[in-house]
Amino acid sequence: MPFPKPPPAEPLPLETWLRRTDRSEAGREPFFRGRDAEYGVYRSAVTSLDEGMIGGGTMVFQGAPGAGKSALMAECMEAVRRHSTPKDPWVAVAMNPGALRYPDRVVREMVDAANAESARLREQASGGISRVLGNLLERGRQTLREIPDRDISVGGVSWSGREREVSASGVFSHAAPLLKRFHIVVCVDEAQNTPVAGMTRDALDCLHRDSRGIPLVAAFFGLSDTQQVLRQCGLSRFASGRVVTLERLPAGDAASAIRSVFDAYGFTGAPANREAWVSRLAELSQGWPQHINRVAVAAARVIRDNGGRIDSGHLDEAMAAAEEYKREYYAGRLAAGTQDPGLYKQIALAAETRPNGVLPRATLRDLASSELENSQDSFDDFLVNALHVGLLAQTKDLPYHYQIPIPSFGDYLRALPVEPPQGSASS
Repeated sequence: MPFPKPPPAEPLPLETWLRRTDRSEAGREPFFRGRDAEYGVYRSAVTSLDEGMIGGGTMVFQGAPGAGKSALMAECMEAVRRHSTPKDPWVAVAMNPGALRYPDRVVREMVDAANAESARLREQASGGISRVLGNLLERGRQTLREIPDRDISVGGVSWSGREREVSASGVFSHAAPLLKRFHIVVCVDEAQNTPVAGMTRDALDCLHRDSRGIPLVAAFFGLSDTQQVLRQCGLSRFASGRVVTLERLPAGDAASAIRSVFDAYGFTGAPANREAWVSRLAELSQGWPQHINRVAVAAARVIRDNGGRIDSGHLDEAMAAAEEYKREYYAGRLAAGTQDPGLYKQIALAAETRPNGVLPRATLRDLASSELENSQDSFDDFLVNALHVGLLAQTKDLPYHYQIPIPSFGDYLRALPVEPPQGSASS
């Protein structure tokens, strides 16, 4: 099958892995597991591109912080890199959402990535293919030099005095003779920050609908309001099944990720002890990718400090350390909120009384009203902040309905030693 999931990344040295404070700081997540259904959506889109279908295949992968969006994006980009060959070059472009405001920057980043791939593939090729790739590389460099000098200005000079607004279709057309030689997958991380300003609407139209014949597909990875932001930027029609909400992993995938840590670092111990640790840690993680990583780190530190051996006598110590990691994570999320912790406690208490913890937008507005009266934030400001720091997430199937994304986060909020503000919740 085209574009199989790439094999797992090589694990980092144990001490290096234990020191990591951000899972994305060293590239691919070495213990990435699961997400087969989500990856299947991606594989279907790039396979359609391979079959010549251009336009309309844009994907959105959204979810709360810690749901594994950046890790999935890294796997998707690695699959493109592995599929690329000198005779059939593919390019994965990691793009910052801020670049989408300027069509010339979008195209420059695609051309730059194509040049880098031409250079990489040229080292593998010989004879005529090597010469073709060399010519592509030279043409790509020339295209980069030409883009800023093209006479396609439509908006004059911007505030910076350096960037010019340019016709999106014009700059895409200019690069098309080069980029038609590649299949291009544009991956935008932190896509909830896509600017609803500048020429973003025109740039996204070219990425989504009219790429001027450039074989490309775009994938946006962001928080749970990403689709809503992209709609504000003009992307209102997504192909069926191409918008995916990342939720917690099944218990089996969580256990597999933790087991792979133990295997990678050669931790020893009786099989029964190993499985007891795996089961308890996976349950504690609740299948949340961020927690899977944190509880695995906590356990690995305890195992390392006891000679690399997994035994029943230190399981409670590992569980206590893992619980502390979770509390630190929740405390950090809470500190990033713009409102008094009592409001978030009130929301968590209200959610506990609702089916599946789901709260409609009107109820949230009612809960927040008394606090926001004394705040400079509007309700929309409050809601966006709560989504972006992981205190809330949009539900998968109901628009304008929200829930606390991790059940144990709700427990943490309800146990806060503060009084909720006086206010009434809609019934």
